[in-house]
Amino acid sequence: MTESTPLAELPVVIIGAGPVGLAAAAHVVARDMEPLIFEAGSRPAAAVSQWGHIGLFSPWQYNLDQAARALLDPTGWVEPNGDYLPTGAELVAEYLAPLAATTQLSNAIRTQTRVIAVSRVGKDRTRTPGRGDTPFLVRTQNVQGEIEDHHLARAVIDTSGTWESPNPLGQAGLPASGEPAAREAGLV
Repeated sequence: MTESTPLAELPVVIIGAGPVGLAAAAHVVARDMEPLIFEAGSRPAAAVSQWGHIGLFSPWQYNLDQAARALLDPTGWVEPNGDYLPTGAELVAEYLAPLAATTQLSNAIRTQTRVIAVSRVGKDRTRTPGRGDTPFLVRTQNVQGEIEDHHLARAVIDTSGTWESPNPLGQAGLPASGEPAAREAGLV
């Protein structure tokens, strides 16, 4: 696609292929638009997989998206018991992995691809007129740290979460005493 491609023909870029990113992609599909999903991890829901042993605080009924159900139902997917509290691993195995594997989403997911910049084509950051009618320019980087590509998008949805950039533990948004050293040592 080129910079002259009409905005309505461009994909919606979604940053992150976790629960929110995949649900957002399902809503994009439901609106007859094309999603393009960039996941920094090696597979969809990579961050959730890292805490797979932890139980969720809400049962299945509150973790399943309606647009995602619409993509999953034709595949023979069996919806989990709505009252059950799943673990992160169960969330991935019973919902997120099957959702990512649907024909509508599987070809749209680019794993091991980090979004490093988002801008508007030919516009400065704040004041240029016509920003709303201008495509987004999304720059990605592969796992080797090389600039991979530039992608044009009609919209960008950031669902990357905070797994790789958690809030500090101290008061007023500042690190607690000893926290930086503990984080560096992998203790936090």
